[in-house]
Amino acid sequence: MTEKEDRILRKNVDEVQQNVETIQEMKIYNAMKKGIVEGKKRENRRIYTTGMGVVAAAVVALLFTYSTIGLPNKVAQPSVQSASTKNTDNFKAYRSFSRLEPALASALEQNLVVPVGQSAENKGYRIDVTGAVTDGRKVYVLYSVQNNTDEVVIHADFELQFEGIKESPLHKGASLSMLASESRIQPGQSMDFIYSTNLSPTVKYPKKVNYNIILTETSDKALLSSSNKYRTSLDVAFELDPDMLKAQERMLDTDGTLTVDGQKIRVNQVQYTPLSTYVDLEYNQNNNKQIFQLINPVLITKKGDTVEKLYYPDIINSDNSEVYSDNSKFTLVFKNSKGSHQPDSVTLKAFGISAVEKDQMKIVVDLNKYQLIEAPGTGLELVTPKQENNVEEGEILLRRNLENAQYLDGSTRLAETFTDAKGKVHNRATSTSSFSSYTTSKDGSAVNEFGYNFGAEAKNYPQPLTITLEKYTNPIMDTQAVELYSKN
Repeated sequence: MTEKEDRILRKNVDEVQQNVETIQEMKIYNAMKKGIVEGKKRENRRIYTTGMGVVAAAVVALLFTYSTIGLPNKVAQPSVQSASTKNTDNFKAYRSFSRLEPALASALEQNLVVPVGQSAENKGYRIDVTGAVTDGRKVYVLYSVQNNTDEVVIHADFELQFEGIKESPLHKGASLSMLASESRIQPGQSMDFIYSTNLSPTVKYPKKVNYNIILTETSDKALLSSSNKYRTSLDVAFELDPDMLKAQERMLDTDGTLTVDGQKIRVNQVQYTPLSTYVDLEYNQNNNKQIFQLINPVLITKKGDTVEKLYYPDIINSDNSEVYSDNSKFTLVFKNSKGSHQPDSVTLKAFGISAVEKDQMKIVVDLNKYQLIEAPGTGLELVTPKQENNVEEGEILLRRNLENAQYLDGSTRLAETFTDAKGKVHNRATSTSSFSSYTTSKDGSAVNEFGYNFGAEAKNYPQPLTITLEKYTNPIMDTQAVELYSKN
């Protein structure tokens, strides 16, 4: 078993129980979302993401993404804030939590999480914000919720706001983790949570912040209602200095360019903080391919005879964060570096890219012949629907077989509009039966299956029909490296 497989397997086994509960939570969120959307128009809210591994020895990995509940702007009764009496016990509960993000684990290990000690109460619920930490690029808020009512409740919304910034770039990609196997808070119980989100390196954030949560009851009546009567808002204001770790940060400016398969990726800077290592990159606009991902990027630091290699970074991009407004810029987030102080050299290495020729960003289908006319790369095929697929009239099923997929983000995203043979643009139809799955095997291969619903009338449109690709997995293996720093 490779190091990558072992890492995924250990993570999946650790999360099995939580994943079972997450499926139940998704049903609750979907019901609640339906009731609220039918009630009023809502502003667009952030993405609430839950990664879900499957038990089958890391053979299959699924990722479900869904939105927080788009609630009314105000919940009528405000909460009352006071100093917290909760004993944090030096954040012992969080230190022993096995699924901590590496950045937060590092912050706790170095005793960088600052106590907050503020609480708020409303209608029998209390939130205690126990601690927080930020390195100016990522922020974590640690808190607990006490339920002193007779109702089971869950989070319906959560948000960190910086004073004076109306549109904080924090919504998309904000996440909530729990130190329990489920997120429902039972009557008389208390539960610990971790909120996190990315911060923009170009925004000057103030010290004064407000953390808000909205709790909702979980009865069928409450979930399907658009009324605020079943929901309770809790607000805690406190100070969090975005420069709190500034003295321990180090910036490595570079004009290095990584060239993979002839495509240029500029490395703008490397930022070392006590929490993480951030590598900010930008795709060259003159590239002839649309790049979606670097394959297995590695940051290599040498100091004397010691070599430090940082693998498996998280990625911040316009898909998962409002830090970036387009897909030309992105950030690789590695764990914090032990060898960042006065290294001899720093190198970024990648084993390839996932990319498509810009003029091939489309899938062309003849719906009447049920024939695939054109698609980028290889391995895509139309699948003959089976009865259990429950496909609707005008819907197609696609399957993609991939090699060298072990380090890939397997998502495929198709445009919400398509064009017929005469150039007329049509809207994609909503499907109740469409599916998407991405399965990986130990040999590094993967199978991606997804559907697209043209609508019942699409067979009458001039054929063929063209779908624009917004994101597509297409690995191109080409090992390249660029030296970002050398003291010589």
